[in-house]
Amino acid sequence: MYSTRQIEMVQILARRRHFGLAAKDLGMSQPSLTRSLKQLESELGARLFDRQGVAPTLFGEIVLRHGARALAEFDEIAREIALAKGLEIGELSIAAGLYPADISAEKALGLLIGTHPRLRVDFRAMNWESAARQVLDGSADLGFAELAGAPDGDELTVEPVRTSQSHFFCRADHPLLRKEHVTAEDIFSYPWVGPSMPGRLSAFLPPGDMPCGYFDQASGKFRCRVLVGSFSAAKAVVKESFAICGGIPFQIEREIREGALAVIPFEAPWLRLYYGFMLKRGRTPSPAAMAFMDIVRRIEATIPP
Repeated sequence: MYSTRQIEMVQILARRRHFGLAAKDLGMSQPSLTRSLKQLESELGARLFDRQGVAPTLFGEIVLRHGARALAEFDEIAREIALAKGLEIGELSIAAGLYPADISAEKALGLLIGTHPRLRVDFRAMNWESAARQVLDGSADLGFAELAGAPDGDELTVEPVRTSQSHFFCRADHPLLRKEHVTAEDIFSYPWVGPSMPGRLSAFLPPGDMPCGYFDQASGKFRCRVLVGSFSAAKAVVKESFAICGGIPFQIEREIREGALAVIPFEAPWLRLYYGFMLKRGRTPSPAAMAFMDIVRRIEATIPP
């Protein structure tokens, strides 16, 4: 069984063509290098270098040719082992948008930690814009957020997970629920609670400063009147005010049963969820990230569209 150290010794000696210089590169004495080479030649039963000129022999060329592949394979083995360890004792940072965090990511995280309790996870629920930025700058291993707002270009790899029709909801005694017919003007007349809206919705939103929200002059993006960082915060605000919020009925099933919240009878085809995974292109996801993604996919498959 030959070691990677012995292969490295042969490679450096062939490159340097000098025992003294090769020994220095290897961090060993020249006599030690000579003894190591003789030991390897004895084990192989062949001389690897002509001592005059320190040129590799035919047998030395064979070691060099196969040794390069062996080192590359060893590096790959070491990398895969390091990644595998990451599932047990490594770290994972996730930047999740408000809606995917509430719908599946928080539950997926619990299941992941339940199976791999020694993982160190940094889970951050945030605006979808921040999630994309953190994936790009490397501060998050994985993004799980609105995809339509992901930066253009070849910097991200994305995987859609959910496209669902959303509905506005409000507290159970909201004035809108007493109207025979709710119009878009009615919807725009109350404060909206949620994250900033992706650009794909801009054409359907009212210009100027409205009770529901406004277009930010600096970014040009529509901002809800009340910006929040979690869906639970949005529900809390809606329960205590006449503000309204968007979501899928699955997210407020319990509150509907309890009589605290209700879906507003208004069809808004443009109000849709479109989110998924974001990875920095060229960055291999760790086993922990892949395990989390797989759990999310399984959860999402059980949730109505």
